[in-house]
Amino acid sequence: MKLENYEIKRYGSAFLTAPEAARLLHISTSHAYKVIHRLNQELKSQGFLTIAGRISQQYLLQRTIGKAPEKEAKQDGCL
Repeated sequence: MKLENYEIKRYGSAFLTAPEAARLLHISTSHAYKVIHRLNQELKSQGFLTIAGRISQQYLLQRTIGKAPEKEAKQDGCL
């Protein structure tokens, strides 16, 4: 039981569902499903394991609005 709660707290916000992605990007839920499907295909082609209907929040932001991950941004001197 404790392990399950730990995993939820640790990874709970790392992956977004289509409705969450839709709210974040201000698009419809059906369009969010299409975006997630496309991005998951990209990740699969790179050898990553994907979960249908879910996407990494970091990858979604990087591919849609060009937000660099925090580590890379600090290295580039952006932050």
